[in-house]
Amino acid sequence: MAKPITVVKKHEPTEAEKQAMALGELVSIIAKNGEALQETLKLIQLLHESGALEIIGGLIQSREKIMEIGISQLSKPTMTRGVNNVMSAVGMLGELEPETIKKVFEGIVNGMQHSAEEVRAGKKTGMFDLMKAYKDPDINRAMTVMLGFLKGMGQKL
Repeated sequence: MAKPITVVKKHEPTEAEKQAMALGELVSIIAKNGEALQETLKLIQLLHESGALEIIGGLIQSREKIMEIGISQLSKPTMTRGVNNVMSAVGMLGELEPETIKKVFEGIVNGMQHSAEEVRAGKKTGMFDLMKAYKDPDINRAMTVMLGFLKGMGQKL
């Protein structure tokens, strides 16, 4: 009769077997993600060619000094006020309707383009031109908007 097995020997892979298994897993991952890896390598090559990779490496190596400088700059009173002002401005923009902001900015851009054309043409404005301008519906609408803006701003000052 056979003897019962009392000790089970667990197979411990050798270092070479461990490396072969790791290499097999790596090859499998590369096969599954080949396209993404190629795109990543192209991106790294572009960063290298442009010199950005070297800059990024330098930033990472000097991160402690850069953070120290950044913190010292941010702790200045002018920077603190600037950050607070930006946050207030963003908060105020959040209160406005997007369509209103869009119309105002479109009007500003159009007004700047029109004024640049007038300057390029060398146009001069006289007293009678101002009086005629009041009758122009576009100018009248813009004047009404500006007067309303000034009224509202004055109420808060």
